[in-house]
Amino acid sequence: MRGLALVAVVLASLSACGSGGGPKGTLTIAVNAPFSQSPYVGETLFRGADLAVQEINVSGGVKVGQRTYRLRIKRFDNGLSPGKALQNVRRAAADGVVAIVDEGTGVDASWRVAGAAGIPIGITYQGGLGLVDEERRPNVFRIAPTDRGVAFRLAEYLIPKKLKVALLADDTGYGRQGQAALRKAFGSNPESVAARATLPASSSDLAPQILRVRRSGATALLVWAQAATIAKAVIAARSAGWNVPIFTPPDGEDPLVRQQLAGHPAWVDGLTFATGRMTAEVGTGPWDAFQSKYEAAYGAARVGVRTREGRQVVQPPDYAMYSYDFVNVLAAALFRAKAVHGDALLRALEQVTVQGANGDERGFNAHNHEGVVDDDVYFARFHDMVFRPVKDDPLSATLPPIEQRR
Repeated sequence: MRGLALVAVVLASLSACGSGGGPKGTLTIAVNAPFSQSPYVGETLFRGADLAVQEINVSGGVKVGQRTYRLRIKRFDNGLSPGKALQNVRRAAADGVVAIVDEGTGVDASWRVAGAAGIPIGITYQGGLGLVDEERRPNVFRIAPTDRGVAFRLAEYLIPKKLKVALLADDTGYGRQGQAALRKAFGSNPESVAARATLPASSSDLAPQILRVRRSGATALLVWAQAATIAKAVIAARSAGWNVPIFTPPDGEDPLVRQQLAGHPAWVDGLTFATGRMTAEVGTGPWDAFQSKYEAAYGAARVGVRTREGRQVVQPPDYAMYSYDFVNVLAAALFRAKAVHGDALLRALEQVTVQGANGDERGFNAHNHEGVVDDDVYFARFHDMVFRPVKDDPLSATLPPIEQRR
């Protein structure tokens, strides 16, 4: 990937761990995520990391120099609060964790604390433009679609349709980061933008904001917001009889959106979101194997809604694969670095590559700490509470649908 040589794979590092007399210590990985405020995101990131840890431990642990270690996970709830996220990283650093799997909230401050302790942060959800900077933040890595990639793919998809797009973002850090990415993506095509507006995430009713946007002449809504706000925007539009097409970033697939709209399932139909693809050029085999392991460990993630035929809907573990992949990259880096903290580990993270859960290679280099390329963003559209890749985008049209009914 991006010219990296395949210098290590997880299985190679794990098989090497079998020598050295068995596990003699424990290394802790922190998961800093919004367990209380966004349970789907928190549990998804935790379970992906936990699954990788279980597999590594079953294989004998990870060898670091002359010692062999087991891995364990420690959960920290950031509550979507930057202050709480920073406090969690301070606690994690004091506990001596080897790495932090992070949803992204508060990284603008917490990276310094982690960096001072020689601890890498692996962002596996948020895609904000400034969160990852190889020179200024050498200890921050990311395996997740970037806001830049999502925003430019949305612009690339929508502008040729001659739509007048209203760009809406909520007033959270996630929304502000998305707003910045959309400003750049649509910057060369101002004629495609009908309106821009900020949606208050704390408001229970977005009808006034949606009405103003409707009066602007918008013929499409692009709502960059957390899941609860996306649901409220859909409710405001549809309850007013406005059947405008609605597009979102990855939060549009959060089960909370469908749960909030369960009383009006037809309102979900047509909702389109952009996110990282689940399957790669090698085919569906790696993804199918990963999903099977995930569901064997934790069960299928039931959304809490049913199709019109009465079948239960489950959520594919697409974001779980990113935290799973980061832990496997970390294991390969620990083996290569022969160190559990500091510059040696950070350099090793720039030098190893593993096969990801979907068959893609995952890794970083000294000039790029992003583990998902922007071209891997695809579009999916809901119908009858499940989503399928769209057919009017070249990449999306090549991707197989993932079964979501049980």
